[in-house]
Amino acid sequence: MASTLVDIVDATPIDRIADELYALPPAGFVAARDDAARRALDRGDKALARQVSALRKPTLSAWALNQLARLHASEYAQAVELGEQLRAAQEGLKGGVLRELGAKRRVVVGALVRLTEDLARDAGTPLGPDAVQQVRTTLTSALADAVLAARIRAGRLVKPVEQSGFGPLSETAVPTPAPRAPTSRDDLAPRREKKRERELAKAREDITAAKKGARDADKALAGAEAELTAREERAEELKAELRRAQQAAHEAATQVERARRKAAKAHDKLAAAESTMSALREQG
Repeated sequence: MASTLVDIVDATPIDRIADELYALPPAGFVAARDDAARRALDRGDKALARQVSALRKPTLSAWALNQLARLHASEYAQAVELGEQLRAAQEGLKGGVLRELGAKRRVVVGALVRLTEDLARDAGTPLGPDAVQQVRTTLTSALADAVLAARIRAGRLVKPVEQSGFGPLSETAVPTPAPRAPTSRDDLAPRREKKRERELAKAREDITAAKKGARDADKALAGAEAELTAREERAEELKAELRRAQQAAHEAATQVERARRKAAKAHDKLAAAESTMSALREQG
């Protein structure tokens, strides 16, 4: 591991170490992690060593997404903002806006997937078809799930989301390490730990509720989009029928005008014939 990691172990908390480890390609993660943990032990910091050892190696697709969030933060932030707009439109039941933003989402996700592929290839670790699909699915889910979007932005994703929507955070991101126990007032440590466990339990409950809400919202969105598509298709059919009716009316009007001109000519001929007949009678 580079000397920068030695300095981090000496002087910085677990977050800084994790940031550097998750910037590495997966092939070098384990060796670098073990080296950092060993150096922490050499320093006598057993708590930090345990925290470092607990960091999990990311999959290839998760590592690629971490690089996207790190190296192209502005592009990723724009995608997350689009996800917020989608959720707002969904809450407001704005069908037309949803359809427009949904189409834009597909374009944005596609661009981010290609960018992620380029980053991995340039790093000498190209993504296979399965990994590319995992990247696409996870990015799509991140636009629906603000919590997942924030996890990706932190650059510590461990596993991709397996299906569009919410993925289990316990498997997709590295949990925030617990702070070091203070050297004094150790009698308060069990109480703090219990409080932390209660907070974690509450956070899990909130995440579970949020997942369900997002799944329900996704279903509602899909139904609304399908209904909108059906209504738009019906509107196009009615427009086509109207155009055909207008064309038929125009043709009928043309035929009426032709018949009117023919009738006028016939009446003119009749009047002329009657006039000729009258003149002949007078001569006789």
